[in-house]
Amino acid sequence: MSDKLTKKLQVLLTEGEVREVNRVILNEALDNEIRPISVSAFIRKLIKHELSNRNVEQKSYIKQSIKNLKSK
Repeated sequence: MSDKLTKKLQVLLTEGEVREVNRVILNEALDNEIRPISVSAFIRKLIKHELSNRNVEQKSYIKQSIKNLKSK
């Protein structure tokens, strides 16, 4: 079951950054022959990817820290 999207985050970008985001979205759509996703969906995907990467790193760090504490 998918989570309901209820919270908003606001981000400020320069005009150049906005153009770059749009260019990436359009290039990805053209490469995959699909309809472009919204900027919001693209940013959401980036955030989810970053959080999942950090979650793995964080779990590893926590496990190592616990091992270090137990060995003392």
